[in-house]
Amino acid sequence: MTVLAIESQYARLSALVKMSDTPEKFEFHTDLVTAHEAGTPTYTLGTVLGKITASGKYIVSVQTAVDGSQVPAAIYIGNSFGSINDVTLVATTDTTVLAITRGKIMVSAQALKLDASFTAGALTTGAYASLAVQGILVQQSN
Repeated sequence: MTVLAIESQYARLSALVKMSDTPEKFEFHTDLVTAHEAGTPTYTLGTVLGKITASGKYIVSVQTAVDGSQVPAAIYIGNSFGSINDVTLVATTDTTVLAITRGKIMVSAQALKLDASFTAGALTTGAYASLAVQGILVQQSN
């Protein structure tokens, strides 16, 4: 069973997660996934990830990608221990992270960290729609 956070970290998580159909079983919405980046990005709570079709690994979702990761598929929430901490990935190294991968769950749009390639308007709406396919609904306002 994945431990989500210690008490002092719940405030950070609650800024992102607004509602869940199983609040007592939050692990139903999360998975430990493998992230694999070419560079050394830092994932913070709410970073939107895409899944590379060929490898099944996750990277920051960039709208202009052509490897499948252009479709938002998950949201980073913690390291492999379930602690809600930022993590800096080591280039070209598999790193296990905790991510929201499915719903029914509602998250705050203000707490999501979309790549700059998802400019406001249609692209952002499209990113939110991609998450909705996973059951991750994006609430536009608090």
